[in-house]
Amino acid sequence: MGSLHGLIPFCLVLVLVLSSNHLIAKAHKNSTNQIKVEADFKIIAELAGKNAIPNADFQGLAKLALTKAISNGNAIYHRVNSLLLKTSDMYTTRSLTGCSTNYKDAVGLINKSLAALDAKNYNDAKTCITDALANSTKCEDRFEELLQRNSPFTFMKAKFGLLCLSGLKHINLLVQNERLITEGCSQTLDKELCKSTVVFFLENKGLGLHGLAKLAVQKALQDGTRIHNHISVLLKTTSDQCVLKKLKSCSAFYLTAIEKIKESLPALDCNRYGDASTGVGAAIDSAETCEGVFAGKSNTISPLTPMKIEFSKQVSISLVVIKKLAGN
Repeated sequence: MGSLHGLIPFCLVLVLVLSSNHLIAKAHKNSTNQIKVEADFKIIAELAGKNAIPNADFQGLAKLALTKAISNGNAIYHRVNSLLLKTSDMYTTRSLTGCSTNYKDAVGLINKSLAALDAKNYNDAKTCITDALANSTKCEDRFEELLQRNSPFTFMKAKFGLLCLSGLKHINLLVQNERLITEGCSQTLDKELCKSTVVFFLENKGLGLHGLAKLAVQKALQDGTRIHNHISVLLKTTSDQCVLKKLKSCSAFYLTAIEKIKESLPALDCNRYGDASTGVGAAIDSAETCEGVFAGKSNTISPLTPMKIEFSKQVSISLVVIKKLAGN
């Protein structure tokens, strides 16, 4: 069993997750579900004790290392091309020409790895970085083979390699972190809510329950406002009268959602957690009503659905934290 330091934060997250209105409603349908909630707590608490989940921003650290690797790779590429202009020796020219191609390809691969990282295609990201490293090594091998000496870029290449390896290390840690969270939440009643809440908690560790609640509500407010602004754009660019009518209805619903969330913030500050929870809960009802307007009899998919999913997730996290805050 791991240290108590690793166990306590994750246990707190678990209590938050299992205390949400949604889960409690499910749990109280019958005694079997109630027993399952208690079993979930024991299972995940044990996992948390064995595998304390770090709260470092591994994705951010990987991006930082890879961005610096791109800068370093570009510097080597320009240095190679500069030397090419000054060289007349056939073997040196061949070596430099190959190195120019190598580092151009290497920089392109690191750029691809960043895109893959953003898309959560971690294996692709790691493959691109490994291939970029191989390209930098080809440059060194070419000088060794044709000129029996190190390239003029050996020290710069060493820095490029370290930055690439740092990116790889942090991607591996990111993958490990996500696996621990997925495993920890795999047997809970609401897996996605569990994972979202754990990530939110880890990203904002140290705020305390009240700070977490306020931040979660503020993020929900930002998401709701973003959707309302997007609707305003669609209203100006859509010509279909049927869609326009639905968008106007959704605009009103999201305006109501925004107002309800705004009302919950002073309620939180005054420790009126029931009012805060009611306000945030009403916001998600408005969002669901908008989806229903678009679905109608034809079951049309709303153009707002992807944004609404993120909004609903943030609202659910808000409700989870407020519920726990109310129970303290």
